[in-house]
Amino acid sequence: MTANRFSQDCVEVALANLRAGRISRRNFLAASAIAGAGAVALSSSDLLAAGKPKQIVHANWGGDAVRCTGDIYGKAFTAKYGIPVVVDGSGPLEGNIKAMVEAKNVTWDCCDADFFSVLRLGRVNELEAVDYKIVDHNGYTAPYTHDYGVLGYWYSYVMTWDTEKLGKNAPTWADFFDVEKIPGKRTMYKYMNGALEAALLADGVPPEKIYPLDVDRALAKIEKIKDHIVFWDSGAASQQMFLDGEVVMGNLWQTRSQLIKQDTKGRVDWTFDLGNACPAAWVIPKGNPAGNEWANRWLANLQTPELQLEVMRCYGQGPANPKTYDIMSADEKAITPGTPENLKRQIPLDSEYFAKHYDDVLNAFLDMISA
Repeated sequence: MTANRFSQDCVEVALANLRAGRISRRNFLAASAIAGAGAVALSSSDLLAAGKPKQIVHANWGGDAVRCTGDIYGKAFTAKYGIPVVVDGSGPLEGNIKAMVEAKNVTWDCCDADFFSVLRLGRVNELEAVDYKIVDHNGYTAPYTHDYGVLGYWYSYVMTWDTEKLGKNAPTWADFFDVEKIPGKRTMYKYMNGALEAALLADGVPPEKIYPLDVDRALAKIEKIKDHIVFWDSGAASQQMFLDGEVVMGNLWQTRSQLIKQDTKGRVDWTFDLGNACPAAWVIPKGNPAGNEWANRWLANLQTPELQLEVMRCYGQGPANPKTYDIMSADEKAITPGTPENLKRQIPLDSEYFAKHYDDVLNAFLDMISA
């Protein structure tokens, strides 16, 4: 057998193993290089076809997010690459991602996460690196690109109120905490997000000095009116409180506030003014089953402006790619938190602060509201 024929046979065996999923594309390329660069000519499409995973599994927080992610992002990806997309709505908690990676039993290829989780998990080597040769580094609002995650979408905690009980003008966070001036139940998120920032604003802290949080001061402010607060634990629950007239105002996700406004024909209104704008991320768990290259191709698919706009229209997720704003209507821009105009009205969450302090602050908050 000639050397060239032997080299070609080696490459063909490696290619068969690649197609069968027994070796990675990276190992295939290494084997081919050893056998001889000229042994066989393969196009990039040949390599993509040979290395395709059986599916992409994206984990998010359930509800409409499952349907919209699958119907819009998933179908577009499948149409392009022929790879099915499964959306797992069980909730990719940071602890769940960490446990999967450490057990070397990862079932998710990409996950929704808080941006501070990118910092926390990336620093302990629990995430795959973003490949900016595949993913467009300019497809995200600065500075939300990171070695181990990218901005997925924006959401906000915003002032929401019943106009029949409080009038057309938006109440302030000081009004929220003044139960003598404005009687009635209020609502806040059971798991703290957005609550401490609102409490400090109500207590006179200037917006530019909210972070680092004065946790004791914020908790004391909330504790004073704790008996007047109904804490919501799901978006659906926060909606129902307003539909039932149980609360007069609340600190809600802007997506839910907009749905309530529509459902009540404007009886309930909301504002971005001094809301808490939160960057959500997409991350790739270390050792994901589809492999880092295909997970990054999925990330690239997720940043497509036309798809992000469809997803916003489907369930209100605020687009991350600034190019999406160029194809939005004025009405759509008015209700998305990530436009430059709306971000200026809000206080962006400090991801570095929560990367260091989230667990301790959340536990202190839960202890206070349960006491």
